[in-house]
Amino acid sequence: MKKRFLSISLLAATVILAGCTVGPDYRRPSLDVPLEFRQISKEVEDNGQWLTARWWTQYQDPAIDYLVSNSIKNNRTLQKTMANVEKAAAALTVARSDLFPQLNYQGDANRQRQSENTAMGAALGGKPYNTKEILASASWEIDLWGKIRRQTESATATLRSVEAAHKAALSSVINSVVTTYISVLMVDEQLTVAKETAQSYLQTYRLFKVRAQHGNVSEMEVAQAKSQWQSAKVEIPVLEQQRTELVNSLSILTGVDVADMPKFKKLRQLKVPVIGKGIPSRLLAERPDIVQAEENLKAANADIGAAKAMYFPSISLSGGIGFSSEELKDLVKAPSKVWSIGGNVTGPIFHWGAIEAGVRSAQADQKAALADYLLAVSQAFVDVDNALSKRQKSLQELKDRTGLVASLKEYKRLARAQYNEGYTGYFTVLQAEQSLLPQQLNLAQVRAETLSSVATIYQSLGGGWIDIALQEERKAIEELEKAEQLKKEQALAAPEDKAESTTF
Repeated sequence: MKKRFLSISLLAATVILAGCTVGPDYRRPSLDVPLEFRQISKEVEDNGQWLTARWWTQYQDPAIDYLVSNSIKNNRTLQKTMANVEKAAAALTVARSDLFPQLNYQGDANRQRQSENTAMGAALGGKPYNTKEILASASWEIDLWGKIRRQTESATATLRSVEAAHKAALSSVINSVVTTYISVLMVDEQLTVAKETAQSYLQTYRLFKVRAQHGNVSEMEVAQAKSQWQSAKVEIPVLEQQRTELVNSLSILTGVDVADMPKFKKLRQLKVPVIGKGIPSRLLAERPDIVQAEENLKAANADIGAAKAMYFPSISLSGGIGFSSEELKDLVKAPSKVWSIGGNVTGPIFHWGAIEAGVRSAQADQKAALADYLLAVSQAFVDVDNALSKRQKSLQELKDRTGLVASLKEYKRLARAQYNEGYTGYFTVLQAEQSLLPQQLNLAQVRAETLSSVATIYQSLGGGWIDIALQEERKAIEELEKAEQLKKEQALAAPEDKAESTTF
């Protein structure tokens, strides 16, 4: 009875100790954050759905939809971050496996001869003999101090961090595709303005050359018209090079060859996606970079416990069962059975400060991760405020520059009319036209910035739209894997088909 009570007490003590986990438990740091952003959108009432939609479709441009879809499937950066997710998931499986007994098998076959100067060798008369073994073994490290649980906790947080990093990359790629595409349309509009202006100046220059031959205009006015035409013309190759670089960037982002690019719309044809009113700050809780920073903090916090557990002894149980025989025919018979069971305790005595240094290193990593998390939260609020502010200012600037271009066009019309009537010199016309061209180019840029600002807002806020894109990516991966499997099956079947065809 006493022996049974002792066994129960030992079992209870083991269970209690197994529940011990050294090191600090994670608690989310308290932060003072505003309830709403300083820059408030006033476009539409928030219906709670605009952040969970495929927002890029609101531009109503099939080319954008096509390019975004291909970037989700083909982008190399996303393929790399997805591989990182798979690696982190495998690392979690490895860490978690240490919580359970490890089962192994072993087989040996040996032929050997003992020295006749030993008792066993003398008994055998120096004859060689065979030994054969089949063993199954199990080992289990009892996680008394929570070291393995902390390591598993750290691996779990690391996996979530890497998943968040993949989401951040997905958000960034989609934003880059949309903004790069809009930049291409901006350059297209600027090219149209530059070419039309250069052609108009060329016609003026040719007209002045003819009129100069009849003495109607001076040589200086001809030179002015020529310099005006050449000034406009030099803008064209610069813009064409910009377009080439932007389209090449789109090709890298989407995996679509330049020759296979879809038909692009004009900048003015794009619809502007709407932004909800009164955006609450709680939306940032799921922003990928904040999630990533917090999961890194959780992992670093768990690593402190794993490092502290090294101070305490490690207890392992092991056992094995199998068969051993000199003859193969007797290997699995009862007399050949062997077994063993045992335990192992190891613990530190003096490691010259290595364990303490490991704990300090883990604590330093936790402090750095905390700083990264606080910085990520602060930066997120700044990003959203900047994005909302930029959109408001872009809308106002677009309105002002549209009015400015209209005024300059009227100024140009009046200046040319007065010149044709002989009331003013050509310099006035030249001044009006030279003022108009750069403002037309600037207007196209501001219009593009206004459209791109919506993409920046969606990226800065995060939201459920990233999960929608993630679902599309997973579907694309599944389709690709099926296609590759089908290709392998067809490749395996090809030789048989070839053989059959040669038979005929």
